[in-house]
Amino acid sequence: MSIRDLGKQSLIYGFGHVLARLITFLLLPLYTHSFTQEEYGAVSLAYAFIGFGLILYRYGMDTALMKFSVQTTGDEKIKHITVIIISQIITGIMFTLIFYLSRNLSAYWVLGVHKPDWMVYLSIILLLDSLWSLPLLILRAEQKATLFISFSLLNVVVTMFLNILFVVHLKNGIEGVFKANILASGLLLFTSFPIIIQRIKIRAFDKSTLIKVLKFAIPFLPAGVFTMVMELSDRYLIEYMLGTKDVGLYSAGKKMGMLGLTAVMGFNMGWTPYFLKKGKERGARLEFSKITTLFLGIMGYLSMLVSLWINEIMRLSIFGKTLIGPAFWNCNEVVSMILLGYFFFGTYIIQLPGIYIKEITNWVPIFRISGALTLIMSSFYFVPKFGFVGAAYSVVLAFISMTLTIYLKINPIYTTPYNWRAIFFPVLVLIGIQYNITELHVKLTLSFLYPIIWYLFIVTDIEKKGLVRLLK
Repeated sequence: MSIRDLGKQSLIYGFGHVLARLITFLLLPLYTHSFTQEEYGAVSLAYAFIGFGLILYRYGMDTALMKFSVQTTGDEKIKHITVIIISQIITGIMFTLIFYLSRNLSAYWVLGVHKPDWMVYLSIILLLDSLWSLPLLILRAEQKATLFISFSLLNVVVTMFLNILFVVHLKNGIEGVFKANILASGLLLFTSFPIIIQRIKIRAFDKSTLIKVLKFAIPFLPAGVFTMVMELSDRYLIEYMLGTKDVGLYSAGKKMGMLGLTAVMGFNMGWTPYFLKKGKERGARLEFSKITTLFLGIMGYLSMLVSLWINEIMRLSIFGKTLIGPAFWNCNEVVSMILLGYFFFGTYIIQLPGIYIKEITNWVPIFRISGALTLIMSSFYFVPKFGFVGAAYSVVLAFISMTLTIYLKINPIYTTPYNWRAIFFPVLVLIGIQYNITELHVKLTLSFLYPIIWYLFIVTDIEKKGLVRLLK
């Protein structure tokens, strides 16, 4: 796989990820116009719980499925996929039963309100979402882009239609959100299940393979837990210190800022199989450095554009409705800070090749722990002092902690010749625009100058030649 192939894969599967994330942005106008700040805060807490729960349901098996789908063939591939799929089905049903039986005890802790019926909905969503993502992972590993994009697009269309039906027309409120999710995930699982059936053989289930897979997968469970702590605990901390209303405001801003996360994860979908195949080849580190320059340059530019124009974006009218309901407009301060945080997440992702190539994946949980602890500890200072915006400050510090800890670990044993100007330039730009810039001419000037300065003064001559070849 070449850099050109990486670009294609990142665009294809990144587009699929964008489609999945597009649901979030398309639903944002619907929710912010249909729900109060408190109600939207409750929805955000519910889906924060789903995020935590999916880590438990998958327990690293999604990563294992990607690895063994890429690195095995023939009967060995069938054996590994069979073991992973069957394990996921059995444990998924078990976890759902546990959540169902404990619904009366867990409802208030999870949702901030005593709604046991909502916990029933959430337990079903967890089971369906954990299972229907498996066919997508298989399609991604096998580079079957057309089917991957088709299912991603179907997810968007069905989810939007059902949300409009239950929330707007039937006026089912928050329960309508859950019903729409269950029906959408159920339909997607049903339509994609043939992908699983065609790739497994029940008789291929093997105890020794199961042990092998679990040894690889389980270390990713704590890493995933602490990742979710970073991604979702900020909402619970705001709920604890400020209240559900502020959760709603913060969540609206964070969802806009997740445009940055979409870019990072879209890139990572092509990046992971690329460095797994390319990593031990001669000259790989130089290639990784060039990719870092290109990716962070583009990431920085996109983050800057959204940060500069966020007020205009939120007030953009779609079918007579603004993108964000007026009651949520003061969440704009959160957006640029969250984008800065996800940029640092990108600097973390770009360093992962050394971890896999040196086979020290047991360190991944430590990197995530450093981020989670930083977020939690800093939140107790920033949230009381700066309100829900303070949680965004903590997110930035958390990702900085992650990128520094992985660098300190991997640089001595797998040194990559990074172009440090290409890393620090977008960081300085994103920090510099955290102040609320309102002048139109300043916004236009910055939007125009960034790519010119980046190409003329930041990118090295070798990188320019590679970029020209890539564009050709």
